[in-house]
Amino acid sequence: MHSVHRVLLATLLVGNAVVFAGVDSPIKLLSAAIVLVLMIDLRRVPEVPSVVRAATWSFLALAVVQLLPLPEGLRRLLQPGFVEVMAAGWAPLSLAPWSTIQVVASMVVVAGIALTAARMASTRSGLPILLGIIAVTCGVMAVLGLAGESGAPENVLLIRANTGGGGVYGPFVNSNHFAAGIELSLPAALVLLAAAMRNLPQPGSTRQRAAVTALASAVVVVVAVAAVLRSSSRGGVLFLALALALTAGLWLRPRRARRWPWVTGVSVLLLVALALAWTRMPEVRDEFTQLFVVEGADGNDRWDLWSGTVDSFLRSPVIGSGLGSYRYVIGLDKPATGTSVLEQAHNDWLEWASTTGVAGAVVLVLFLIGVGGGLLPRKVRGLRFDLRYPLAGAATAFTATALHEMVGFGLQTPVNRYLLAAWIGLVWGVWKRVDDGKVRERQRQARDRDAGSDEHGAPDDIVVDGVLIGDGGEV
Repeated sequence: MHSVHRVLLATLLVGNAVVFAGVDSPIKLLSAAIVLVLMIDLRRVPEVPSVVRAATWSFLALAVVQLLPLPEGLRRLLQPGFVEVMAAGWAPLSLAPWSTIQVVASMVVVAGIALTAARMASTRSGLPILLGIIAVTCGVMAVLGLAGESGAPENVLLIRANTGGGGVYGPFVNSNHFAAGIELSLPAALVLLAAAMRNLPQPGSTRQRAAVTALASAVVVVVAVAAVLRSSSRGGVLFLALALALTAGLWLRPRRARRWPWVTGVSVLLLVALALAWTRMPEVRDEFTQLFVVEGADGNDRWDLWSGTVDSFLRSPVIGSGLGSYRYVIGLDKPATGTSVLEQAHNDWLEWASTTGVAGAVVLVLFLIGVGGGLLPRKVRGLRFDLRYPLAGAATAFTATALHEMVGFGLQTPVNRYLLAAWIGLVWGVWKRVDDGKVRERQRQARDRDAGSDEHGAPDDIVVDGVLIGDGGEV
């Protein structure tokens, strides 16, 4: 039973990648049940940064305020722009209370996954397993995406008959959501590949395991990159490449003697991926020729949607219209044209601000500080490679997603949210391991001092559990 949380997390991530990205209500319910079991098995809540705890309590308080019935006079004061559609008497601030409850429930599921991932990442054996689960999820999505391409390439993944009637549909809605899933999982394969390459010079069984891991990870990387290219998602290609460039300083240290082998290896993998995607390259080229053309559905381009979202924010700038209420209120400021139904802002940052107001923006900033604080270069670059690479992978996944969400809404696909939560937990778990190592080393040094021993050297150049502490260079 010690590893039940690992099996359940693997079932959750890989299973949702296989079963329609977790978009069906029964699958969401099953995912919530798995997370409930994970929380029971957790026994003790892992440590998280204090600013994250503050963000969590603030978010719950915001949800309560939005759902709590309030008198009409107070609601008119807090939401002056929604007076024309406001219910009389006592009613919640949220204009879609049931949707608000659903969003809160989904956030609870995400929190459970993040805590489980933090538990795994805080141990020597759990961290590579967590990375392996994310990498396997990446491989499954990429293979299924390529396999489903011949049936309906415009939807990329797992097209099936609509059980509720109507035409076929894909759980990722479009290629950009599929690409977002790859952005959130491909870095794990890159981490395993990079770490395995560093372990290849080691003797015996370590080299054998490294060789197997390197081969498997390289296959996942090649297939995933090819799948993104064949999906013709210009956002996926652009933001993933940009994220790798922006986080390169965490992956590579300025050692010229080691730089060219890495460049050569990455170039070979990229060439193989390009070869697999070659027949779709004209579509990718055509997409990039339209890079600066703002597109939309039936006359609703992104600029119009964003402008309407800003207007919706101004209707209730303090508390927002209610979590999950965007699709129900955007029609007031951006009426649909043609046959389209507007449900997302195609910018999750703006949509969050619109539905939660300044209060929600503060919560988001607190949370970003709590996660981003663990990815500062001055902190990450002082760690041994087997911990530095996972944090570099997290930084790449977060950067690509943050950029992509400026023009999309990929995180509204459940499996993408779950992958993001796994990376968040990984960051917390890695630093928990580092902090525990520092505490153990201080305790050991205190015992040595009490025994009159000083042969262990200065405390600024120590290694604990594979963790380099201080400025003494990489071990």
